[in-house]
Amino acid sequence: MSWGVLRPEYDRIAWAGGPDADADFEAWCQGRTGYPLVDAAMHQINETGYMHNRLRMVTASFLIKDLGIDWRRGEAYFAEKLIDFDLAANNGGWQWASSSGCDAQPYFRIFNPVNQSEKFDPDGKFIKRHLPQLAKLPAKLIHAPWLAKPAELAACGVVLGRDYPEPVVRHETARMATMARYAVVKDRGFSGE
Repeated sequence: MSWGVLRPEYDRIAWAGGPDADADFEAWCQGRTGYPLVDAAMHQINETGYMHNRLRMVTASFLIKDLGIDWRRGEAYFAEKLIDFDLAANNGGWQWASSSGCDAQPYFRIFNPVNQSEKFDPDGKFIKRHLPQLAKLPAKLIHAPWLAKPAELAACGVVLGRDYPEPVVRHETARMATMARYAVVKDRGFSGE
């Protein structure tokens, strides 16, 4: 793996660190973030060594821009797990997601994992395959189970915090933190575009 960014101004970003960030990273690695699409994708890579490109983008965006964790940690994890590992594709994909690479997405583009799930897995089939504890949830609940009423979850045999984790972060709050984190690039005349 490569530890340098193509656009060095992005090295000014202060990534989350310490025990909380380590716990969030471990939750991401193990597929325990509380976001079903992210978790199902991480279960897939851990079980099979493969992950579809759309899911690579979603999970990378979640690690970087929802959890605020340095993209290099995710790049190293994927390098370990992927059976189709390719240094250029892996590094390029992670720098694309972190907005620090060649022709990268703008820093303010942050995938919403719930919207991505509803759009690309509307019936929750992929989620149900990799997270069987959520298999009885209907499509309207499977993408964001924390929004369901406790009685709706109980009817499907799911108790959040026991059968499936509560979200480690709220996407809306994380988005604001990411915009602040990336301000060091924006404020110095680097727009990320």
